[in-house]
Amino acid sequence: MTTRIVQTHPDKGTREFELVDDMVNYKMSGPLGDEELSVVLSALSSEPVKDGSMLYFVSGINHEPLIKLFADLPDTESFTAFVNTLQQRIVEEDFGRLAAENRDSSITKEQVENTITMLETYLDKNSIDDLISSLRKLAEAPNDREQLNHVVDTFHDLGVQQGPVLTYAPFFNTLLSSTDLDDFS
Repeated sequence: MTTRIVQTHPDKGTREFELVDDMVNYKMSGPLGDEELSVVLSALSSEPVKDGSMLYFVSGINHEPLIKLFADLPDTESFTAFVNTLQQRIVEEDFGRLAAENRDSSITKEQVENTITMLETYLDKNSIDDLISSLRKLAEAPNDREQLNHVVDTFHDLGVQQGPVLTYAPFFNTLLSSTDLDDFS
């Protein structure tokens, strides 16, 4: 398991990445100066984006690049091992992600319709139209786990709109994993 990698680019300087607990520590030294950054793994999408000679791990919320790696440096084998470890750790840290299997109790049509009403009352319907549509389908079949999974997937595609949805629709909080405070001790 590769938890540290140092990359040196002839023009852009050196970048060092180290996985420590639930974060990536990131140090850059280059012609424009030095910078240090720590990124919490649960904030990252586990699927990187390749762009030419760069590989980015982006924010799971706004899809902005947070971790920027030079592809295949220092060598392909070390790079691949580090990226695979990073992906695995991101998935392991994703305890706060909504998922249908996190919901233990049954769902009623009234709950879903109340959620739709709350969202339509307090949010711009056009910005969450796909979510409203998938919720309406869930209201027709509240026990359909496949449809609930579709609602969750639609929620994850909202980007920055996720926050307001969680604020005005408590239904979505029931799809968060239940983590006891004892789990953190």
